[in-house]
Amino acid sequence: MFQLTPQGARALDQNDNGLASGHPATMAKLVADGMVVPHTGDGGTHRMTEQGWSALEEWRQRHGHTPDALPAEPIPPKLPGVQHEAVVTAAGRPDQRVPGRDDHDVYWAGQKWFRAPTLRAVQAAGYATTYGRSISLHLTPAGRTYARQRGGIDVRRRRLVIIACGNGKKPHPGFNDYGNVNAGYPAGELYTGLYHRSLRLAADALTDPSLIRIMSALHGLVDLKRPLLPYDVQIGDERAVAPERIADHAATLGTHDADVIFLGGQDYAALLRPAIPHLHTPLSGGMGEHRGLCKQAREDPALREAWWAAAAALHEGHAAR
Repeated sequence: MFQLTPQGARALDQNDNGLASGHPATMAKLVADGMVVPHTGDGGTHRMTEQGWSALEEWRQRHGHTPDALPAEPIPPKLPGVQHEAVVTAAGRPDQRVPGRDDHDVYWAGQKWFRAPTLRAVQAAGYATTYGRSISLHLTPAGRTYARQRGGIDVRRRRLVIIACGNGKKPHPGFNDYGNVNAGYPAGELYTGLYHRSLRLAADALTDPSLIRIMSALHGLVDLKRPLLPYDVQIGDERAVAPERIADHAATLGTHDADVIFLGGQDYAALLRPAIPHLHTPLSGGMGEHRGLCKQAREDPALREAWWAAAAALHEGHAAR
């Protein structure tokens, strides 16, 4: 089923016995998604379909209030064609990244990417920004508002999941004929312990792989594709990652503009929380209890949404201070 935008939900919520009306762009989107059909004899009014009623009820349950309770968002001016496409393209990606030539996964796959002048224009308009030391552009809250209003995309803050690393790892990859160490393993494949694998499976159910990071006791926050060699370091060791490095990684990841869930032990959470004060840590008890909760999260969409609702509330509460 198509998801409603806030504007579409508001138009349906204000229906009069199933007859709905609103901004022409909003109604056109609702027609295209099968939520309404034109009402005979009145070109500006539409009749809600069964799909429209179901989508509205789902929206209310998901957000906990009626769409009419939302403050009205002013409709921003429409960007020139390529800039508009860049913002809408980013809104359709889980990581909300505006793809440029530096986005190698997109570029080398022959997918849509945008040239530097377009990226600079989108950034100058306030619809995208860089995080920390990163050169990549990601949507800002204003960019998400634009995508909702002008692109009809129900986009929200990114949903990041950080998981603890583990003691069990693949064997050392050995050395080549020149005595150099062979390439390491992608971080997403390095850790082999049952506890870490349980965390990873829950993370895969919670969000997109591009938004999963592993909290390495040696390296800090690493993405799943980063090559790593096996290591034997734990939190508290002399070689363990410093809090300053964690803060730098969190800034570059843009955790301030994301809902963040951490799956792992409290020692790792304590290291993360100064840099990510709105961190949600839903696991409690020992490792066995953690694995049980992760299994529940994999199997129960309602539990996953409850975790994300709690993460969003923590983010909003911190932002309001």
